Amino acid sequence: MILNGIFTEKECEVLTFNLNFRNIKKNIILFLKNCPDEHFPVTLKDPNGNIRILTTFKSKEKIFYSGKSFEESSNCSLPGELMDGIWKLEITKPYAFRGMFVLEILKNVDMNNSLSFMDISKFDFEKQFSKKSRWYKGELHAHTKFSDGLLDLRNLPKGIEELGLDFVFLTDHNVVSTKTPLTNSPIIPSTELTLMENGHFNFLGLKTLPDYSAFLKGKKVRAEILKIIFEWAKKQNALLVMNHPLNDTMGVNYNLDLNSFDLIEVLNSPYNEQKTQFNIDALKAFDGLLMNGYKIFAVGGSDSHTDFIHKDSSFLGRPLNYVHMNGFSVNNLLQSLKIGKSYISTIGELDFSFYEISDKNEKKEIFFGETLNHNLIELNLSANENIIWKLIVNGEIHSEVIGDKLHIKISLPKDSYFRIDGYKNNDISVITNPIFFGEILKTGKDWLSIRK
Repeated sequence: MILNGIFTEKECEVLTFNLNFRNIKKNIILFLKNCPDEHFPVTLKDPNGNIRILTTFKSKEKIFYSGKSFEESSNCSLPGELMDGIWKLEITKPYAFRGMFVLEILKNVDMNNSLSFMDISKFDFEKQFSKKSRWYKGELHAHTKFSDGLLDLRNLPKGIEELGLDFVFLTDHNVVSTKTPLTNSPIIPSTELTLMENGHFNFLGLKTLPDYSAFLKGKKVRAEILKIIFEWAKKQNALLVMNHPLNDTMGVNYNLDLNSFDLIEVLNSPYNEQKTQFNIDALKAFDGLLMNGYKIFAVGGSDSHTDFIHKDSSFLGRPLNYVHMNGFSVNNLLQSLKIGKSYISTIGELDFSFYEISDKNEKKEIFFGETLNHNLIELNLSANENIIWKLIVNGEIHSEVIGDKLHIKISLPKDSYFRIDGYKNNDISVITNPIFFGEILKTGKDWLSIRK
């Protein structure tokens, strides 16, 4: 069955095809035959309204199928009963575009299936991967062939092993991988919401697939619609990230409810020299958020769109996020990220010891994201190479130190925060989250006022 259509000049529209299927024995197959190269979600629903396939016109993979079992279904699909009745194919166009598309729907075709992949419906957020209390490292922003990237999922285990990653969030545009390789490190279901060109947002740690046609039918993509989608993600305890927020074309160039966000991406694809300025601007905006009382913590992401051949040829893991956990589960990982117990590095793991010193000169170990009871802190830090360290207090440079080691004591003023930036060859290499002394009250300033 061939389905074709044309998009009108409307800013946002949802096209629906009703498909009357009978006698489905093996599967239903969706073939993206001739589609515009746009971030338009394509959703196939069964007669009960359950999402069975969610893909995007941008996908480099073109064939998807849903069967009775996980083994009989492709990535980006969910299995279930192959019932007779009206199935719906919904194509969501979330921004202005005019053009044609051609899809094909097939049924009962023998497909090559793999048994060596993880089932999203069985993903265990509570599984304990390690009991150790330490820093764990991973990638928070990467794309595969299931949107506009080149990463083949079959190559991902090699990348995880060579880079020594403890976790990976796959964030394909608008879709969630439902079948990921079996590895010793979790590959966590996530997506990059991409509904218009001026705003991309990662949802980290999803348990279900988004229903874009239900969110957007008859409505333009505006802040109030995004808020509804954000609330849907929050109900799953996913973390919301404001991605590359100062990018001219893909940044956040309008006001959103800042209370929706947990994280801000301040270091995006640092290997790309063209992106240096918007990362500098994002770092300034991060300090602006902190100064105005918003505890939205910093993360980095490679935003890799390359395949993994070996670690020197891939952008995966550049930069890495180091997250401290008292025992590693995905729930613990999400919680540590949410409270800012992390830092970003392009130069490998740092050796930290961080203490709060009481009036009685007693030391208590502390971590990024914490609020202190006493204003005196002591920091010992070691790196593998010489770095220019900039010590930041309330958005201003308190002092600078050059070397591979850092030993300092600082007395913080009331209602303040302290964090560290590290520079190598004039490029930002380390960004830590803050620690706080006292409470910085929210000023009520909006995003456009803060990001200036």
